[in-house]
Amino acid sequence: HVFELGKAYVELGHTVAVVTRHRGTEPIQSMQSGMAIYRVALKYISFIYGLQIRSFVKKLIPQIQPDLIHIHGMGPLEWYNINYLPLAYTNHTSGYLKRIKKGGFRRMAMLKRHFNKVDLFLAPSEELLQVPFDIKAPKYFIANGVDAAKFIFSNETRAEIRQELGLEKDEIVAILTRRLVDKNGVIYLARATQFLRNKAITFVVIGDGPERKEVEDTFKKNCGERAIFLGNKTHDEIVEYYSAADFSVLPSLLEATSISGLEAMAASLPLVGTRVGGIPELILHGENGFLCNPADPEDLAQKIDALLDSDLRAFGRKSRRLVEEQFDWPNIADKTLKAYKQILH
Repeated sequence: HVFELGKAYVELGHTVAVVTRHRGTEPIQSMQSGMAIYRVALKYISFIYGLQIRSFVKKLIPQIQPDLIHIHGMGPLEWYNINYLPLAYTNHTSGYLKRIKKGGFRRMAMLKRHFNKVDLFLAPSEELLQVPFDIKAPKYFIANGVDAAKFIFSNETRAEIRQELGLEKDEIVAILTRRLVDKNGVIYLARATQFLRNKAITFVVIGDGPERKEVEDTFKKNCGERAIFLGNKTHDEIVEYYSAADFSVLPSLLEATSISGLEAMAASLPLVGTRVGGIPELILHGENGFLCNPADPEDLAQKIDALLDSDLRAFGRKSRRLVEEQFDWPNIADKTLKAYKQILH
């Protein structure tokens, strides 16, 4: 998200500096896609890392003289205390929602203190905007984005990838690119396969995680060999695998504006997804896919069958058109820049 958003800003004529964590053999400082990237080495335990980032940013500010700071994630926000520059914050994950559900006066007071440092509060789903107390900052839903240009495929690419996977030319293929963890709900798709009216679907699952064995065993029990597990793949590899698919499924229990969903749409695929988080922002029910109830295998199966009774190509064209009109990174950058203007003096 940060890299693609920054790249879009540069293309629009803005100057961008990114401060992030140093990993492996990456250079401490470099230029990428017109952005200055600064990587801070983790010298101490993670508890101290926020202080390291804060100290680094304070030293960097006089050099680059930014108009504002945009923090992505709760970790850096907890240590932020620079009060002389406007601060935008994007809440990307549901972690703080879990903290809120646990309750407790001290936890709520801490969250309120952190959120009231913020001048502009952004999130990639309406759900992630919900805060159970008043904060001073205006709040806006701005979706995640996708680089639509990466997801244009030839018939030859589709044929090659299908051959690699051992798939027939006319076989119906569903793709999932998900970490196999509880919140992504893949186990409910595995359970849904027993209720499908159309059994002739092959599921290609890209990703790994602690639920893999249970998910794999359930798929095998319900649909035999019609599930292909590829494990983790690079993003470039994942992009090509989309070319082999006919539709994608988002069975999530918690979700922002799903990047997996956006990539499937950019690849001209229709979707079946749950009514959670930002997924209803992507799926126009009955136009580019169908929405179902979360954690409900029977409803999920019914919606997959409904999709297969529809015109998959027409639904896929609608998905692609929505991406081009609303979710390509230049559109997301433009919306975010307009939000920035509210806090720039």
